Amino acid sequence: TGSTEVGQRVSQIVHSRFGRTILELGGNNATVVMPDADVDLALRASLFGAVGTAGQRCTSLRRLYIHSSLYDSFVANLVGAYGSIQPGSPLEDGTLLGPVHNAGAVKEFTEGIAEIKKQGGKILVGGGTYERDGFYVQPTVVEIDGSAPIVQRELFVPIMYVLKF
Repeated sequence: TGSTEVGQRVSQIVHSRFGRTILELGGNNATVVMPDADVDLALRASLFGAVGTAGQRCTSLRRLYIHSSLYDSFVANLVGAYGSIQPGSPLEDGTLLGPVHNAGAVKEFTEGIAEIKKQGGKILVGGGTYERDGFYVQPTVVEIDGSAPIVQRELFVPIMYVLKF
């Protein structure tokens, strides 16, 4: 459904006719990187999970919890990997980052970035749009306190929060 609010409306309508529902209600999927992790695999999986389909699926990676013993080097490598991403047509082989689906999604991205900054988030890479035809936004890595309200809100754009534990 994309959000708890939409899920509640769908559920009420379906239940009014005694139907049953199973709803995905806007969770922000997470990955945890532990000290014994295969760091290269975790990096590649995190990049693909957060950036593939430009963050526009319910299963996109939104929160990346990284053990303190790995945090600095992992984030540095992640930022470097993000910096090498080139946007392109999703119809072409080798393209990881395509456009978001419309101008409304670009607005969601820019408003989300503004809200992240208001809540004390630090943009480590990305945070803007590409100067090209179409609805292309930069995949973004954000360092922020995990209790910030924006971290609890699902944005269907390529923004990932890195959180140290």
